[in-house]
Amino acid sequence: MSIKFITDSTAYLPKRLIESLDITVLSLSVSFGEAIYKETDITNDFFFKTLDDYEGFPKSSQPSMQDTEDIMRAYLSQGHDIIGTFISSEMSGTYQTTYMIAEGLKEEFPDRKIMIIDSRSNCMQLGLCVLKGIEKAETGFDAAVQAILHTIDNSRFIFIPDTLEYLKRGGRIGSAKALVSSVLKIKPILTVEAGKTHVLGKVRTRKKAIDALIDIYNETRGKITDTFLHHINCLEDAQALGKRLDGDFEALAIGPVIGTHVGPGAIGIAYCWE
Repeated sequence: MSIKFITDSTAYLPKRLIESLDITVLSLSVSFGEAIYKETDITNDFFFKTLDDYEGFPKSSQPSMQDTEDIMRAYLSQGHDIIGTFISSEMSGTYQTTYMIAEGLKEEFPDRKIMIIDSRSNCMQLGLCVLKGIEKAETGFDAAVQAILHTIDNSRFIFIPDTLEYLKRGGRIGSAKALVSSVLKIKPILTVEAGKTHVLGKVRTRKKAIDALIDIYNETRGKITDTFLHHINCLEDAQALGKRLDGDFEALAIGPVIGTHVGPGAIGIAYCWE
């Protein structure tokens, strides 16, 4: 009948696109001890206030296996094919779990097509993969898959955390680990490469970091086709960044699961090119 596109909540796709394009979003969760919240059910204000009052560090968890299997089985039973694109397997077990579920369902529905893809990233770099796949869906299943794979290789997410404290506490910082032990007051420019957080550069002030972010964006080889801005509790900063990029770009909030590891004040750019 059609292709159903599934992703997870760390894509932080705008609600208007989720609804208009009929994208299925599986929500990851964050937990403070016994209190567990789907990140799609809580606001950043609630999350970071709770975090400030919490003595430990919250844990994130992947979507429910049962919910994932039920959703996929329902689509397959209705005659749909499925393309699922998820957060980097280096950052979450979501891809591996969904892949395992899909392999079982392939035996149950041999006439249906299922492709589960590791985006090797998160936030709107992941979201752009989904959107580009949907753009090609009318051309066919294979064309949609190839569009996603092309976008993985021709996209980037660059960002600046306001503090290294959250990266340090979360422990998932890839090559950024060397920054944590530094005695210097630095502002790193970070990206996601091969599924992990990597350092592109480091400067002494936030202003210089934003300048560097813009330079990296402007030096992109190839024609940039889509750009989204990201922020965590600093919408005005993201909007100011957009003005400097000379574009009418949408600024999207990064939610609790990724926000746990980056912290308030972070801003970034997710974009792809031809």
